Amino acid sequence: AEVKSIISKCGAPCAAMAALLGETPEEAPEVPEPDLSMELQDQLKRCLTEHEACCTKEQMKVQRLLLPHGRSRLEVDAIRDRYAEAAVIELVTTLKSFDPDISKDKLSGDIYRILHSDAVVGHLSMSFKGSLRMYVPRNRSEWLGEDVERHIACKRAFLRVLSQQLRRVAGDLVSRLPPATAPFDRTAVTRVALLSASGSSALLGFYCGTVGLLGGSAAGTMVGAIPAPLTLGLSLPVGAIVGGGLGVAAGTLMGGACGFVGGGATGAATYVYRADLQDGIVYVKGNAAATSTRLRTRAFETTGYLKVSAIDAVDVARGRVLELTQSASEAMSSAGVVTVSAAKGTQAKAAKLGADLLETAQDRKTQVTAAAAAGGAVVVGVGGSAVGFVSGGAIGAACGVLPALFTFGLSIPIGAAIGSGAGLCLGAAAGGTAGLVGGGTTGYSVYAHRGDIGSGLSRARCRADQFVSLVRSKASDVKTRLIGDKGGTD
Repeated sequence: AEVKSIISKCGAPCAAMAALLGETPEEAPEVPEPDLSMELQDQLKRCLTEHEACCTKEQMKVQRLLLPHGRSRLEVDAIRDRYAEAAVIELVTTLKSFDPDISKDKLSGDIYRILHSDAVVGHLSMSFKGSLRMYVPRNRSEWLGEDVERHIACKRAFLRVLSQQLRRVAGDLVSRLPPATAPFDRTAVTRVALLSASGSSALLGFYCGTVGLLGGSAAGTMVGAIPAPLTLGLSLPVGAIVGGGLGVAAGTLMGGACGFVGGGATGAATYVYRADLQDGIVYVKGNAAATSTRLRTRAFETTGYLKVSAIDAVDVARGRVLELTQSASEAMSSAGVVTVSAAKGTQAKAAKLGADLLETAQDRKTQVTAAAAAGGAVVVGVGGSAVGFVSGGAIGAACGVLPALFTFGLSIPIGAAIGSGAGLCLGAAAGGTAGLVGGGTTGYSVYAHRGDIGSGLSRARCRADQFVSLVRSKASDVKTRLIGDKGGTD
């Protein structure tokens, strides 16, 4: 009686509550099919099918909880009403996303024809289809607003107020009931507590015994390492065995005791308060389902808004792309001349650079300088590497003499090897660099002054020939003079 009075105060258009109380909605004439495209109808059918599948899944979860028949039926009906509301909201969002300029009257008419004709909802089950048609009644006078969007908003507010008042009445009724005692079977509680205590004791005892074995063995081994020199190492395994045994005993005892006490208390408390725990689970699942439905509804609304915004953005972007295309074509026509001239200039510069490089490569001075530099680098590099190898080996061997007493003489050859390797690398690098620079410089200078060097050699050769002729003439004069003096003496 109190529930009926609350419904009469809040408003009679709630067809779901009327069906719950045994009332039947008024019959209405046949509704024509909606004038929608096949693509839109297919999308709406998929949307409704998804909502019905989710609703059926949650209803099966509630039925598996083995609640009382009346309570299970109420939970199932509440879940179906929530998904029916979410489905109607998504239908509105989908229609607005397909036609952003749709009027409120056309939107209300389309929703009305979709829900009350079998063109779109004919494949659904009778229960879910009835919830959809009860959410949006056939009689337009029972709507809570002028259009379907206002009807949905008023419906949600009305159901919120109705839920609050029903909760208040239910609280009053519960407060009036005498406190009920819930006797329980002490034998069953004892049996459950013993089973839980045994299982927890065995599990926790095994775990703690394993930990105690490992920890005791490690501790016994560390303790046995102290007298190991005196016992020839026998104290290590003895300590490990003794420590492991003590650890297993202590860990199993402590773990078994804690598991027995904790498991028994937990099992007994769970068995005694199992009904309250089931109610809490159902309450949490109901809140989670309601939250999920609200989030999905908001997500559908946000998706519709984003679709409309995306369509507008695409139109703006298309116009912008056309403008940019025209500007780009003009820029390309003006840039064509500049590009051709720049290409010709680049080609000329590249040809000139190639000719300069070829001329430089064919230059005799460059060839002589490169050959002299390579020869100097090879010759001086080989000599430098040899000198570095010998001197580095000597220095490394000298450095290895100091720690030779501690390394039994091994530091001397090791130091010699390291020093010779380092000296070889340093000598090759230094000699190669010096030979490269010196050889290149010498070759360039010799080739650049080859004329002066040739003329100098010619003058030196002439002077040498003159000197040889002078010496020969002097020698012949001396010889003639000596022969004449000898003949006069005889």
